[in-house]
Amino acid sequence: MWLRLTALVMGVRILAAVRDLDPPAGGAEMSLATLLKGVIWDGPYIEDAPDYTPLEDESGVEDANGWSVKVFQSSMRGDVTNLTLDSGLEREVCNIPVEDLWSGLSWRLRNKKTGRNQLWFEQQHLLKRSRAFAKWLNPFLASEKKMAEESGEQLLGVTQLHWSAGAARAFTAAGIPYLVFVRDELQFNHPRIYRESLEGAAAVCGAGQGLLKQINGVFNLQYGEHVPLPVNYAERFGSVEEVSQRRLAGLTARVERNDGAVPRIAVVGVTPEKGFEFYNRLLPHMQEVWPDARVDVYGGGSYAEALGEFDNATWRGHTSVEEVFSGCDVHVLTVSSTGSWGRVINEAGLFGVPSVTIDIGSQPEAVGEGGIVVPRDGDLDAWVAAIKDTYENREEYGVKAKAHAGVVDHRRSIAMFRSAIRDALKL
Repeated sequence: MWLRLTALVMGVRILAAVRDLDPPAGGAEMSLATLLKGVIWDGPYIEDAPDYTPLEDESGVEDANGWSVKVFQSSMRGDVTNLTLDSGLEREVCNIPVEDLWSGLSWRLRNKKTGRNQLWFEQQHLLKRSRAFAKWLNPFLASEKKMAEESGEQLLGVTQLHWSAGAARAFTAAGIPYLVFVRDELQFNHPRIYRESLEGAAAVCGAGQGLLKQINGVFNLQYGEHVPLPVNYAERFGSVEEVSQRRLAGLTARVERNDGAVPRIAVVGVTPEKGFEFYNRLLPHMQEVWPDARVDVYGGGSYAEALGEFDNATWRGHTSVEEVFSGCDVHVLTVSSTGSWGRVINEAGLFGVPSVTIDIGSQPEAVGEGGIVVPRDGDLDAWVAAIKDTYENREEYGVKAKAHAGVVDHRRSIAMFRSAIRDALKL
């Protein structure tokens, strides 16, 4: 049935205007690239999609009769990577610098305690770059609009993150409806810059109803659409057997080095928004009330490295996700204000690792029953109790976390993105 439904709205062309798609392959960039690649192929809308099980029946229907996609982006961080190479995405690149004097000052004058950038200088950087991006984009969109009028295609813009205000301005000037993805705290930190782009969008997409509720609390949206973060588990981790073997090997290695009985807590990626100040309070408290536990901090950057200074923590640096979750017991993720979906929660779940997170935005949706959600006003004792409870019942929570991992299966997310495009264009 879905083949017939998609065929009814074949004449759609997606114009994605972003600062970065690849590289760098950050979570937001990887997510959007996966979604854009997905709608090039024919496929179902969410109401007609089957129940997808991660790592199973991944072959699918390979019929590139979906919608065409062209990406407009900066080339300043390098050339195309395997993320989008030979993907069918068309591309136009600009040489607008990603950083400037203002962004440098914003970082150098950041709050030393919280690690947050100086907002006024960051604002100047964002305004300047948005204007430059819109100016560069305008003639390309005018050309796309003219060709679409001749071919009968329907155009839809897509944008996200730092340069989205400029992209939205250019889409509006060309008379092209657009979608905006909200991925993090950027729009909340600079509502004056991004208000017009969000409130003028045909749809604002967020991963999770909790995040959409947060966005609606600040901006007057025309329409909000839940599009889960897509994770291609098979592409990243292989088969069911390979994931099981990695997990078994990781736990076995711990036993062999007499570490099997030590509670191993994993923290992946630390930024000011993702708990830097919080962990500076939690780790010494955990050392006092639960000295047996060890915290392994993964990811690059000065914030993650700084946490390795605590006696009960070890900074592991850049580490593959499969290595992180093959040997830990519990995963912890928190945010300060913006509850964008923690995709790493579900990656942990695929390996049977439960998570402890905070009741902000979409984090409870990401965890489901595969862990514990701590109230946003929970004190340090509440956090330690939740982590300890999850550790002591890690097998039960781990089974539920694994079952819940399918919520971000890329095939399901692409079907929801396809539906969001249809709804935004009122097809």
